[in-house]
This record gives sequence, structure tokens and C-alpha cells, in this order.
Amino acid sequence: MAGRIEAPGGGGAGGAGRAGQVRLGSAGLRWALGLALLAAALGLGTAVWRQLAGLAEPSAHGSPVAGVQQPAREAPQAVTMPGLAAAGVSTTSAATSAPAGPAVDGAQVPPEGMEVCGIGQVTAGMLQSWLADAVGAKSWLQAREAELQQRVDTGLARIAARLAAGNESQQVAARLLMGDVEGAALLAARGRNAGAYQMALQACGSARAASPPNCAGLSAQRWIELDPSDARPWLRLMDEARSRGDAQAVDAALAEAAVRPRLSDGGYLLEAHVVQLLDLMPDVLTRAQALIKVIGMDGAMTGYEVAAPIKPCHGDELRRPQRLQHCQAVGRQTLAASSSLLDAQLAQKVAERAGVPPEQQAYGAATLKAAQGAWQEMVFAGIGVDCGSMARMNEISVKRAAQGELSMALSLLPAEATPRPVAGGMSR
Repeated sequence: MAGRIEAPGGGGAGGAGRAGQVRLGSAGLRWALGLALLAAALGLGTAVWRQLAGLAEPSAHGSPVAGVQQPAREAPQAVTMPGLAAAGVSTTSAATSAPAGPAVDGAQVPPEGMEVCGIGQVTAGMLQSWLADAVGAKSWLQAREAELQQRVDTGLARIAARLAAGNESQQVAARLLMGDVEGAALLAARGRNAGAYQMALQACGSARAASPPNCAGLSAQRWIELDPSDARPWLRLMDEARSRGDAQAVDAALAEAAVRPRLSDGGYLLEAHVVQLLDLMPDVLTRAQALIKVIGMDGAMTGYEVAAPIKPCHGDELRRPQRLQHCQAVGRQTLAASSSLLDAQLAQKVAERAGVPPEQQAYGAATLKAAQGAWQEMVFAGIGVDCGSMARMNEISVKRAAQGELSMALSLLPAEATPRPVAGGMSR
């Protein structure tokens, strides 16, 4: 089972490993840290960090730690780690015999090791040589990290240049990819595209501490003018009114949001542009690392407008019939129109607190919880450091941009567990 890491008990009674395997006991933390450094250098994200951390802390039930997928779908050229040539170890060998380590409790690394995208097959023998030359290995990893980051930066610059020649939304996305919030705000203010305006406004919110001058000219009111059908800017306007303590303006904005036929996406706005141009990246590892960077940028500018009604639609605020009516309508409508798990869960909470009957809710709390669990399992289960896993991560981003996260998550549930949106809900 190449590429699989086994916890104690996986080798039979008493946890005895098969011949040729290296056991990780008291040295387990060092091995885990070494692999974690490798993952960090390759920019593989938190999912891989969780997997590698399992090397030092085996499963309580003695079950195998999530293994690394194989084979590579599109592998960058393999490179040689320091000290391995002298040890007679090749990074391209399918399996290298390694003497068994100390017979103590801990996870097991089979001698054939695992495939690491961008490096090749990393065997137990290679890891032993690496630990014997920690200084050289660290220097080598830093050089690989710098090379990868250079490819990512170059690739994103190419994508930004292509987007800059496109429509208003693409031009704003290009500015944001290059970290130019001020330029994005200027373009959005001069244009008439609601999607471009939303991206710039949300990016300005994440850069509030810096207070770029052009951001001051952007407003929820202008966003509304650009797209009167979208409920999201009305929810933003309502939240601004609540912050001012203007109850009358809160009610007015809620009433408007409740009758809007659409709810725009609040997150993954840059990802949706970048995935269209991934072929400008040279290899699957560079694409994966670039998407991790872009998703991080998206996370800093995610719109949480759907959470805005939670406070004004709770407790004593609902004693007023007008507020109650508006809150029920907003909860029901935004839930039916949500395209992300986050928006749907927030909207369902609003609907539930406002007393919307379950049969009038597009999705119940239990369904959304199950969809969240299925989504996380799909995303994280089996994610590894091989090129096949990198390609799979990229495919998730591409599908999310095309289908929407909520739709993808619900499709993972049994058919009988996925309700149809109720009549009268918003259309996307």
C-alpha cells in the first residue's frame, strides 16, 4: 500500500509492523515535523497539516491515518534532496528498502514511502537521510519553497494581466489579485457593474484599517442602484442602520430586502475568476498553491450580510408585528436563495428565530448540518500531498465556481434527505 501511513495495530496483534517498515515512536514528533515542513514548503494547506499531525498522535482506535492518494496525475519534475545521492537513494524509486526503526509504539511509514507532488516518491530511507542532514534539508526545502512561490506569483500575474483586459468585474478582480484595493475601488466607482462594485466594497471592508481613500466613495446605496434586484446590499444597508441605532431605517431596509428576488454570492468571488484561467499555470502543484492563496484572499473579503438580521430578528425585537413580518420574509427568502453553506446556515437561523414554520423553510437545520458534514468529509477525506490530491483540490474549486457550494454539498446527501426549495423562494 504505497503512500499509506499506518497507526499502531495496523500490522497485526500487539501492533507489530511488517518487515521493512519504520516505526515512529519517540522519534514520531521529529518525523511529523519533518513532513510538516515539507508540506509547508509546498504550500499544501491546513488539511495536510492535520493529516501530518496524525503521525505524532496515532488514532485512539488504532485505525489507519488517512493515506496519501496515488498515482500522480500530472507531476512536476522530481528533484533530489541533499545527502540522498551519497546514501544511494533516488527520489524516483518506487520503493527503497529501509531497516526497521526502534520497536516502540507509534505510527508506521512503509519503506516505499509516499508520493509528494513536486518531489516524487519520498521513502523511509530518504526521510532517514534527511534527518541525518537537517541543515541541508532545511536549506533545500527553503529553496523549493521559493521556487514554488515564484511560479505562483508569476502565474497569478499572468492571470491578472488576462483579467485586466476583460470586463469591469474581471478588471476589478485583476486589481485585487495584485493587492491593489485602491485601484479596484477606483475602477468600481467609475463603472456600472454590480459584481465589480461588490468585490471592491467587500475588499475595502477587509482593508478598513488602512482606509484607502477611494474606498470612502463606495457605499451600499450605490450598490443597490447598480442592482436593485439583489437583497444583499439591502442587508448591508440594514446593518449600517442598526449600528447607528436607527430602528426605523432597519425596518425599511428589512422590508426592501424581503421582496428582492435575488441574493448574490457573498464569497469565493476571486476564485470564480481565477479558475477560468488555471491553464495559465504550469503544473498542478502551482495551481493548487495559487488557489490556496486566492481562497485566503477571498476569505478576507467574504460578505457576511446574511448574518445582519440575526440581532434585529431576535427576542424582544420580534414583539413588534411589522418587525416580525419582515424578519420572517427575509429569513424565508434568503434561505431559499442561498448558494453557499454559510449563507444558508445563517439564513436558516434567522428564519428559525423569527418563527418561520419548518415547511416554509427551503432547508432545515438538520439538512444543512448533514450537508456541511458531507462537504467536509468530501473535501478533507483522502486529501494528501500527492499530485492526484492536488488535482482533486483544484477540481473542487472549479466545480464550486460552476455549481455553487451549497448545491455541491446537498448533492452529496441521499436523495430522500435533500428537500426541494419551497414555492415562493428567491430564484438565483
